[in-house]
Amino acid sequence: MEEIITSNNDLIIQNDNVPVPAEGKTLYITPETDGFNYKGILGKVVQYVNMADIVGKIQAGTKYVVQIPAEHQEAFETGQYFMMQNQKTGKMWPSLMKVAENGRNQVVTPLPIAEEGFFQGSPVQDLAVGYHNMLVQQQITQLTVMMEETYKAVERIEHGQMDDRIGLLEAGKNGMILAMTMPEGEERTMQINSSRLNLLTAHAQIGQTLQRRVNEFQPVSKHATVRFMKELSHSGYLARKDNEVCEMQEYYDLYLQATRMIAASYVVCGDLKTAEKIFEISEQTMDALDFKKVKSIEYSHGDMSKMFYHCPVEYITTEKQVCMEESKKYDYVAVEVSGEKLLEVIGNVRSEEI
Repeated sequence: MEEIITSNNDLIIQNDNVPVPAEGKTLYITPETDGFNYKGILGKVVQYVNMADIVGKIQAGTKYVVQIPAEHQEAFETGQYFMMQNQKTGKMWPSLMKVAENGRNQVVTPLPIAEEGFFQGSPVQDLAVGYHNMLVQQQITQLTVMMEETYKAVERIEHGQMDDRIGLLEAGKNGMILAMTMPEGEERTMQINSSRLNLLTAHAQIGQTLQRRVNEFQPVSKHATVRFMKELSHSGYLARKDNEVCEMQEYYDLYLQATRMIAASYVVCGDLKTAEKIFEISEQTMDALDFKKVKSIEYSHGDMSKMFYHCPVEYITTEKQVCMEESKKYDYVAVEVSGEKLLEVIGNVRSEEI
């Protein structure tokens, strides 16, 4: 078998007889990775594939990566193969890869799946799904903290009054926190849907508020003399203009965070298409605003390149890309292991079988 080179996520085919995926999201586990029972996972992997058949290819002093497709049965039924497939026999395999000196992985051999294991489903599938769900819930928790800090700042802008949009946003946020503590099922789905409705309403209202403030902003003159005269006749003029722009920044941040939270509410329900759509709606909303007058604040400050009005759409697009990438389920679980440890675990499994 000719060499196949792979990075953590990509495989590059160098043998036409063994088609492999060009892309794939990998949950990469090492002995140092927190949150995993490494020994237990390695034991399951070794039992799932016929590792004993390739003992002669494993060398002490070499580091290996055992890569297992997360979903065998679904891939088999749909024909969307996420693993190497032998074109002669039609069998699909996980693979054993060696970590080369340059840090890249080289396939040593495919690993035949135990016959009964293939049709029962991969033992690592629950691990991949569970870890993915945990990450989504962590993201929602982080978002709720960020949103709370930002809308408190917006409350101060509104002179401490809890208006409708802030109240709805908080209701949606609290509802999502509650939903994340509930077991999966109809009741949890209903809680998410109810919370999302509040978030969507608040999201639209915050967008309208930002639009109004952008349109009503009176530009700062580019002439220093005019700015001086306004400051002279209206003490604190420039400081007030600064405050107006800072307040718009707070509203923009809140709008972006609400967008992320709504998208997360769809992601946790497995609806990635709609999650992406809410980002597109936000992109369109920001693209329709004219920030030329707001940018005039820089006449009194110079470059303020990190302010929202420079890239209002691009910031949302970046968040969309991150969200959609993180929302993808894992195609593979890869376990890094030394040759010595791998031989030891294989020996233990064979002893137990006997």
